[in-house]
Amino acid sequence: MEARHLTDEGGELVIRRVGLPYRDARVKGPVDVIPVRRFWLGRPRCDALPDLAELGSVLLVTLSGQVSVLGRSGVEVTTQPGDVLIIDVAGPECLRFQWEPETWILLAITEPWEPTDHVETVVRLEPDRRGRPLMTWIYDDGGLSRSQPLGPPFAVTTVPPVDEWVRSNGAFVTRRDYGTEAFDSGRWHNGPRPQIGVTLNGRAQNETGDGTVTEPWTGDLAFLDDVEGAGHVTRGLGDRWMLFVTVSDGSLQQVREA
Repeated sequence: MEARHLTDEGGELVIRRVGLPYRDARVKGPVDVIPVRRFWLGRPRCDALPDLAELGSVLLVTLSGQVSVLGRSGVEVTTQPGDVLIIDVAGPECLRFQWEPETWILLAITEPWEPTDHVETVVRLEPDRRGRPLMTWIYDDGGLSRSQPLGPPFAVTTVPPVDEWVRSNGAFVTRRDYGTEAFDSGRWHNGPRPQIGVTLNGRAQNETGDGTVTEPWTGDLAFLDDVEGAGHVTRGLGDRWMLFVTVSDGSLQQVREA
């Protein structure tokens, strides 16, 4: 997992390796450390992205494959699954993107914010991920939590108008190093609010009350929607970094399995 801040000076792309503000996964705190207001995820064509200079501050997370960012002088940086780009460009067309058709990304619009200067050293776990990431919806069904595949709320190959993106009240990052010997024991708990949890590094097991066990790792995500009932259990492995993006009530509708 690496984070980079992209700005422009006179139309020339400037890239700075930065840190993400994070807290220990066991510590509660504010949900708007990163002021995300709307987000979208899918595998769009490179030419389907809107001009990011018109969107203001943008967060781009690579979920699978590789994303190459090009300035006027050519390839400037290539991301891996779990990498985060913080994009603040004012000059139109000062950067371009390249990726394979099966690459998945999460794109979020934020208010202006500053990442940290301190850069953590992170040992990647299995960063070379391609194709569709694991996307899971965890919800409460009369006191029993269930898991089923998450259905994106729109076509995944095109980017809809911004006012159709999922609404959010903010995002934050957590980190906890579980070691590399085995999954920890975990504990049963509820999601504190509807939120998307994106694995930036490390691995986990999520078990729901219906007995379903999923194993998300770098680039995978889960819509944690079981704010009531018995909840689910999460068991970590490795140096686990998570990006949690809140979901405003009712803005990510899903249909339960019969």
